[in-house]
Amino acid sequence: MGLLFAAEEGAAGGNGYLIPHVIDEFIWGTVAFSIVLALFLWKGLPAIRAAMAANTARIEGELASAEQARSDAEAELQALTSSLGDAGAEAEAIIAEARQQAVKLEADLIARAEADALESKERARIDVAAQREQALADLRAAVAAQARSAADAVVRNNLDDNTQRSLIDDYISRVGAG
Repeated sequence: MGLLFAAEEGAAGGNGYLIPHVIDEFIWGTVAFSIVLALFLWKGLPAIRAAMAANTARIEGELASAEQARSDAEAELQALTSSLGDAGAEAEAIIAEARQQAVKLEADLIARAEADALESKERARIDVAAQREQALADLRAAVAAQARSAADAVVRNNLDDNTQRSLIDDYISRVGAG
């Protein structure tokens, strides 16, 4: 500090005091500084305080809006979480309904297959009965034909020509009358 005062010593006039040797400069400097300080305190300090208050209000507003946004996001998250829970329950209900429909469809298909099988059995039974009747009729016809042939052979051997002709004529007349 002594160096600072030594450098000032030559400029201040060398009286060795902090106050310059020209007192008018000191007084006018002090008055000018007081005016500038008063102006700063009167106009600048309220502006600085207002700017700081505005900055504080802005920051508080941003904090409040951030808190509101966080609350909204948490509420939306809660709604989405409950919605997902509802979607899970809805999916379970859809799956349960699909299983019920599958069981019902399976039962319907089994019932239809059983009905078709019974119908096929009945048709087969009818076909077998018809074929049996046809086979019996064919067998009767074959037996009758063979019996006729055998009877014809027996009759030819046992009948004479006149008896045979009378039998044929009698048969023709019965067939023609009937």
